[in-house]
Amino acid sequence: MDNQTSYIIGTDDHSELKTYSGRKYHDNEKVAYLLPEDSDESSRLNKQHLVLRYFLQKNFIAPIDKQLEEGITVLDSGCGPASWLFDMAKDYPKSKFHGVDITNTFPEEAKLENCEFVLGNIGERIPFPDNTFDYVHQRLLLLGLTKEMWEKNIKELFRVLKPGGCIEIKEPDLRDLCNMGPLLNSLQGTLSSMLASRGMPLKISVELEGRLTDAGFENIDHSILNLNLNHNGRVGDMLWDDYYHGCMNIRPVMAITNPAYEDLEAYKVFLNECSAEAAELKTDIQWHTCIAKKPLN
Repeated sequence: MDNQTSYIIGTDDHSELKTYSGRKYHDNEKVAYLLPEDSDESSRLNKQHLVLRYFLQKNFIAPIDKQLEEGITVLDSGCGPASWLFDMAKDYPKSKFHGVDITNTFPEEAKLENCEFVLGNIGERIPFPDNTFDYVHQRLLLLGLTKEMWEKNIKELFRVLKPGGCIEIKEPDLRDLCNMGPLLNSLQGTLSSMLASRGMPLKISVELEGRLTDAGFENIDHSILNLNLNHNGRVGDMLWDDYYHGCMNIRPVMAITNPAYEDLEAYKVFLNECSAEAAELKTDIQWHTCIAKKPLN
């Protein structure tokens, strides 16, 4: 293998794009992802990774440090611009890392021998053989999968994981924030209505444990951390900046449900008011992590 990151271009479910307010969004019934497909969103996802790593102080919590150091095969499902994947590949050079996503936002200038990328729709089929991976990582897809896609996705994660392998899935609860005031409740209510109209479960974070059990996983550990939204110093500021950026990027789609969001300047004022409310009330987002094993038999 040469010194270049390996890229495999898949052929399943290529996604067409449509434009709202100057931003490109997916326009394919098999792709539910609601955030835009452009350089600004890729930049947001890269910054989001740094924020989460800063807050959590590591990239994973599954008890697999020793295996990663010795060398295992890892999948990052829905990897986006591969921020998590590249961090892990640098930290664990003996392990082999694979990323899969619906669009090619992988950084082509990267040069890591132990990374490989493939295009694929994780809500339909993950393009790898059965029993391929020792560890599977997936996070932040609540705005990307319908209820039916989640069912297929978790079954696919089970299929590609080796017997005895470990899975780690992480999702926030964006419907019921802790210490949520009326402004954020209104914003999250609009998001909830929009997702419900598209068959997407906003409370997937609290459903993960049950869905993993139904798919056949065992030894499930479900933990919850509170992410401080615009309070508790630098980390709260960083989390709010990411939340604000995400709200701005999804605004054109949210405006279909709530026409009041069509006015960009008014929307910015509204988000700034939400910011002050979150700081005053010390609002938190609950971050759910589920770690589980695929049975040996």
